[in-house]
Amino acid sequence: MVDRTGREEDHVHCRDRPRIFIPDHVLWTIRPDDLGRTWTKYENNPILAHANRDPKVFWYEPESKWVMIIYGPPGKSYVFFGSKDLRKWEKLSTFPDMYECPDLFQLPLDGDEEQMKWVLSDGDGSYVVGQFDGTTFHKEREKIALDYGFNFYATQTWNDVPEEDGRCIQMAWMRGGKFPDMPFNQQLTFPCVLSLRTVGVEIRLCRNPVREITQLYEKEHEWENVTASKGNDLLGEIKGDLFDIEIEFDPGQSDAVGFDIQGNHVQYTTKTESVVSCKTHPMKVKRKDGHIHLRILVDRTSVEVFVNHGEISGANCILPKETGSPPSLYVNGGDAIIKSLKVRELRSVWQM
Repeated sequence: MVDRTGREEDHVHCRDRPRIFIPDHVLWTIRPDDLGRTWTKYENNPILAHANRDPKVFWYEPESKWVMIIYGPPGKSYVFFGSKDLRKWEKLSTFPDMYECPDLFQLPLDGDEEQMKWVLSDGDGSYVVGQFDGTTFHKEREKIALDYGFNFYATQTWNDVPEEDGRCIQMAWMRGGKFPDMPFNQQLTFPCVLSLRTVGVEIRLCRNPVREITQLYEKEHEWENVTASKGNDLLGEIKGDLFDIEIEFDPGQSDAVGFDIQGNHVQYTTKTESVVSCKTHPMKVKRKDGHIHLRILVDRTSVEVFVNHGEISGANCILPKETGSPPSLYVNGGDAIIKSLKVRELRSVWQM
């Protein structure tokens, strides 16, 4: 292993950065040439005496150093540390009112590389937008919720995504899901690309499924500029239980437009101007040019909803029904105008 100081040890190195995990502030090195089977504890552990957990470590290029953020103490806060060699750490600063699973990443505002912002993320995905100078995070906006679902926690983004790719990709733990008689325990959200967009007077962290989902597409059903009434049968021919659904609609004279997914509802209500998905808190949303846009990922044990191209999202676990039917579109009250509707049947990732 070769660290940034050029010091060599008896471990194989991978590119120019050591593969290092720091659970509970104990340093390990792993050999990348044997698929991570060989782990070696650093002889001078622990590298940092700290009474809590959840380290996030990243390389801060402007000062050629590593930065580590750890949850508390004191209280509910994040503590920032810096290091040149991953062995000796110096406390840099503390940021209050944050709880567990820290993450920090940089994004351009509205795609403008001249307006780069840092995003400090909380355990539940809520976030603060501001600037990071290598020592201290300076917030510019108050904390705001990212996801309104009941099964969204412990978000993390990938470090060191290749520069030619450039995406900031995030996943979260869908905690709290209960899956009796299943051959697995719990799950993660679908990977999402993050972006910062100006929405009204707010800066919003937006989430959208990664483009690689197209590799799972099978049959696609599509409608454009159709009127949907109560009792419609637009999705009557749909089969299966895995879907990527995308709809843009004008609520028109309707009271509500929604999807019934195995007894779970994703619904926009005209009176409240909000979207509710399964058990989510109501997601207040404004129409864009009179329209609402929804993206719904339906898996066998989850429904993830992205409102107005990811401005708001809601991730929830569900339980499939043996006799459950495919999703159906419903309209309550008067007619709604469907500008576009796409239902993509998905194949299982395990069959690739």
